[in-house]
Amino acid sequence: MDSNILCTLLAQQIPPEQFQLWGLEVHWMSEEFDTPENRAIVTDVIANYTTLEAAYLAEQAKEKATAEIKANLIEIDLKSIRSIRERMAIQPDAPKFLILHEAAAIAERAKLTK
Repeated sequence: MDSNILCTLLAQQIPPEQFQLWGLEVHWMSEEFDTPENRAIVTDVIANYTTLEAAYLAEQAKEKATAEIKANLIEIDLKSIRSIRERMAIQPDAPKFLILHEAAAIAERAKLTK
C-alpha cells in the first residue's frame, strides 16, 4: 500500500487538515475528528484500497496523457502560426494588424543575429 496514494484517497473523503498519515497509520489532528464516520471511511478505503488505487492510477495516467496531447497541440500551433502569418502578411488584402505583427516579428528576429 502506497502511503501517498492512501493519503490522497482519504483526502477525497475526509478534509486533509483533519488527519495525518504516519506510515500507513491514521492520526487525527484533534479528538473531534476521530469520529465513527471518519474511522468508517478509513476502514472502507483500506478495505477497498486495491480497487481505489487502480482507479486513481488510471485517472492519473489519463490526466498525464491529456496534458501531453495538449502540449503537443500547443507546439504544433506555435510552429505553424509563423508560416501562416508570413504567408498572410504578403497578401494584398492582409489586415493591417497582421502586417504590423509580421514586421515586429522580423525586427525581433533581426535582434537575434546581432
